[in-house]
Amino acid sequence: MPNILITGGAKRIGADLARRFAEAGFQVAVHYGTSEGEAEALRDELNGSRRICSIHRADLRDRDETKRMFEEVRATIGAVDLCINNASMFVNDDLMDYEDTQFDDHLAVNLKAPVQLGALMRRQPEEAEDRLILNMLDNKVFALNPDFFTYSLSKTALLAATRMMAMRFSGFPRVCGIAPSITLISGKQSAENFEKSSRINYLGRRVFPSDIADAALFFWKVKSCNDQIITIDGGQSMMQLSRDVAFLTKEGYFDE
Repeated sequence: MPNILITGGAKRIGADLARRFAEAGFQVAVHYGTSEGEAEALRDELNGSRRICSIHRADLRDRDETKRMFEEVRATIGAVDLCINNASMFVNDDLMDYEDTQFDDHLAVNLKAPVQLGALMRRQPEEAEDRLILNMLDNKVFALNPDFFTYSLSKTALLAATRMMAMRFSGFPRVCGIAPSITLISGKQSAENFEKSSRINYLGRRVFPSDIADAALFFWKVKSCNDQIITIDGGQSMMQLSRDVAFLTKEGYFDE
């Protein structure tokens, strides 16, 4: 039974990933930051018939806590075969008035923690035929706009880190990424705004968490994939939009 660690795995896309990999026969370690109730509920759900899920708290902004969490996971389920760096901080700000704390937190959670966990994956002493790191990116790294400024910087840097880690690790572990467009309602976004903005792409079709889970499982199964990024956005990144889709919707870019 392979072992997987999913950061930010207690809810939203992370929980869908946990369910999919549990169904695929993985022992699942779910990391959470503040979502303890959701983590416990997911653990109980997945452990309904057999114990396949454990939960582990850590503030990914803290290097010591991140390392402790990883070692706790190893002590609980054994060597980590697949690590999905799904946890993400996502707060809007602007180049002209960003806050230092928010800038630092975006970098810590979205960039430094995945890099640290990548190094910890590499240092595991147990032998294995294959290991994989999957970094959750954002389709806007291929079509930048200035909205969500420090978030976008952190994800763009994570794209570079993904490729640099793949080179440094020389295939063990493999390192790949998934870059989806808007998938779930975030923050104060209305259901109407989400429905419209999620379909601003050449297919006119929204992205579902199940699409991301399918891509993640594909990367695990196809052992020849390394330094590869799957963009899941209906072709939106080819449109080179000047603003985030949530704001374009408000400006009337998308009218039915």
